[in-house]
Amino acid sequence: MDCKINLLVTSIVEITNKRRLVYINYEPAFALYNTEIRKYGIKQDSSIDCEVYKDIIEDVLNKRATVRAMSLLKNKDYTEKELTDKLKAGYYPEESINTALDYVKSFKYVDDYRYAYNYISFKSGVKSRKYIELKLKEKGIASEIISGVCEEYYSDNVNVELDQVLEFLKNRCSIDAVSDYKERQKIMAKLYRKGYSIDIINKALDIVVDDSY
Repeated sequence: MDCKINLLVTSIVEITNKRRLVYINYEPAFALYNTEIRKYGIKQDSSIDCEVYKDIIEDVLNKRATVRAMSLLKNKDYTEKELTDKLKAGYYPEESINTALDYVKSFKYVDDYRYAYNYISFKSGVKSRKYIELKLKEKGIASEIISGVCEEYYSDNVNVELDQVLEFLKNRCSIDAVSDYKERQKIMAKLYRKGYSIDIINKALDIVVDDSY
């Protein structure tokens, strides 16, 4: 937040019995414990001195956001966007979130490329490439990272999607269904909705039919 403007505390809202959300110029700015609000003399309809604001950010919230980020990463892996969203949900200001992200990224605790590769490795046995790409995008991973990781993984695992479709056909579809035109169209539509390409679906269907003779 720009200290050149007047930092007016427009409201202080209770989050828990011990914690309050401070609004500055009608926007949520940060959350502090009651003892900290008293320590820094923060009161509704009063302005915060620029130096006091800087102290709150640098001495309290930057450190707290970093500790929170580290705590979250102990339990599971996060993408940069997921971790950012978690910190935003904790009412940390942008400055503190950026400080925390810079710290964890410097130690590779957050690495979207690694996350994407691990996700593909885990899901590729049961999900289509298209499905995986969509999920990674939803997790906030950049398109160029998704594209690069997928090219790397699928170039080394060329038949992974074909094997999935073959498994589906052999376990869930009778040879009569695969051979019947109308039933075959239904099967193709179902697999297409799962994210498999028409070329892979047709190849798998042909293999199943050929193997049956």
